[in-house]
This record gives sequence, C-alpha cells and structure tokens, in this order.
Amino acid sequence: TLLINNAGANSNTALVEVDGLDNARDEMETNYFGTLSMCRAFAPILKSNGGGTIVNILSILSLVNLPASGSYSVSKAAAYSMNQGVRAELASQQTKVIGVMPGAVDTDMAKEFEGPKEKPLDVAEAAIKAVEDGVEDVFPGDMAQAVSQGHAQDAKAVEQEFSAYIPG
Repeated sequence: TLLINNAGANSNTALVEVDGLDNARDEMETNYFGTLSMCRAFAPILKSNGGGTIVNILSILSLVNLPASGSYSVSKAAAYSMNQGVRAELASQQTKVIGVMPGAVDTDMAKEFEGPKEKPLDVAEAAIKAVEDGVEDVFPGDMAQAVSQGHAQDAKAVEQEFSAYIPG
C-alpha cells in the first residue's frame, strides 16, 4: 500500500511581511497539518495491510529558509521534522516513510520563480525509485542535490547564501 502526499501551498510571503500571517497559517495548514492528517488517517490502514510506504513531497526549503518564501520554508521545515517523527513511529509496523525534497518544480506554484525548475515527471520518477530502492530521503535534481550536499558540509554557509535573496 502506498500513500503519496503531494499537496502544497506557497504564498511567496516573507516572515515579517505586514499581511503575511494569514498566508503563513494557510501554508502550515496545507503543508504541515494536511500532510500529518493524511499520515494519521492512513497509518491504521497501512498497519492492517502489514505495512507499506508513505511518500511525502517536501521541498529543499525544508532544510534552508528562502526569505522571499519564508513562511513556506517554515511550513516545509515543520513537515520535514514531522516526516522524521512519523518514520520513527511507524517503523515497527513495517511502514516506510520517504521524504522527497526537490528544488523548484515546473508547476503553477513555481511560475514566478525564474531559476531552473525540475520537471514534475522527473520528481515523480525519483520518488518511485526511492520507494523501490528503500531510500528514505531523496533530493531530485541538480539544485536539490547541491543544496543537500552543501547543507551537510556547512549548513551556515548555505543559510547565508539563501539569505541574500531578500525580497524588495
């Protein structure tokens, strides 16, 4: 049995933006609480089936905050931490939990982003390969790979690089 959580919301709102609190709440509701709710709803089904896999589509911004999308980054960081917790809680029932952390993906949500974008099909194929190979965290695309590796080597340097993208 396989559950794929792929809902996402991004308002491109900075954390201290005047009217940004409602946007931040909406992003948390979708990106964290929505994903958690689906995991909670399907956990008993997966258990009764003898286990399975949950794939949570997160973001490379789970690891580092992009000020132009500060509240989105925070919501995805919460989802990343939730992913780790659910993975630990469901391991005993033979349920694997996979986090997929691409960079920008060529969808309506990233239409304002001017940098390179991953094709949705490439992200989907990376997720399926992770399921087949038993990989817990996958970083599809060059951007996600570079950020992941940089974060592992020097998280502060990656933070400082991303902090240069301050809106306005």
